[in-house]
Amino acid sequence: MNPINLENNASYNFKAPSISDDADKKIEPVFPTSEKVTPEISSNKAKAAVRRAVTVIDLGSVTAAQELTLEPEAANLNIGALVVVSWTSDTTARAVTVKVGADTVATLTGTISTKVNKQLMWDGAGFLAI
Repeated sequence: MNPINLENNASYNFKAPSISDDADKKIEPVFPTSEKVTPEISSNKAKAAVRRAVTVIDLGSVTAAQELTLEPEAANLNIGALVVVSWTSDTTARAVTVKVGADTVATLTGTISTKVNKQLMWDGAGFLAI
């Protein structure tokens, strides 16, 4: 079955990579989707589910160091899934400590009075700052 764009009748085919290690195996990729999340911040802490190929987490304007706990839904994440954390620091460069469970996976540094975007990548078991 070929996906069809119903607006212009364009047909899109999936082309699988040619990887010899995949021979005679059933590979089930997760369809790549994206999502923007604006978590509630309470006592300088926030939580965000990560379940898509790209998740943008907008912390808004921060006036103190933040702790962000990511809650990955690993069954929905392929290796290479991206999380973009975005925030604006006040007149102090505010840091965001990123955790998965109790483990700190990254400390992201802000810039004074500037919006910053930092990226993390899923490696199959956790997130790596990139």
